[in-house]
Amino acid sequence: MTLLDSIEEYLEDESIGTIGTDIFDGEIPLDKTNAITFVYVPSPEPDKAIPYYTQAYDVWARYSGYDEGYGILQDIMDLLHQKENYDLDGFHVYLSYARGMIDDFDRDAERRHLFRLSLAFVYRKASEFS
Repeated sequence: MTLLDSIEEYLEDESIGTIGTDIFDGEIPLDKTNAITFVYVPSPEPDKAIPYYTQAYDVWARYSGYDEGYGILQDIMDLLHQKENYDLDGFHVYLSYARGMIDDFDRDAERRHLFRLSLAFVYRKASEFS
């Protein structure tokens, strides 16, 4: 299980959405509206002395309504920004935080609203605890 899988399961447990229905990795299927997706973004290299990692993701939302699209990313931000010392399946997250505010990218060709929220996670794999 990857960190991203664990994050998506956590969001599903918190009633943010359902994996494969309105939570996706990489691309949102073209026929889906009112959905979010996670995209890996460049992250710093792992610390050479201590086995902890920092991984960043962009969370994209594509919604027919402005308020719904912005609102879902606001819910994710409220849940994960400045959250400290929590466990996900297979990982201990020391800190998760928003790397900026929610960005509004206007609309796509089908007039659906596009938003982005960038998040970072400072974590350690559970298997690396002694």
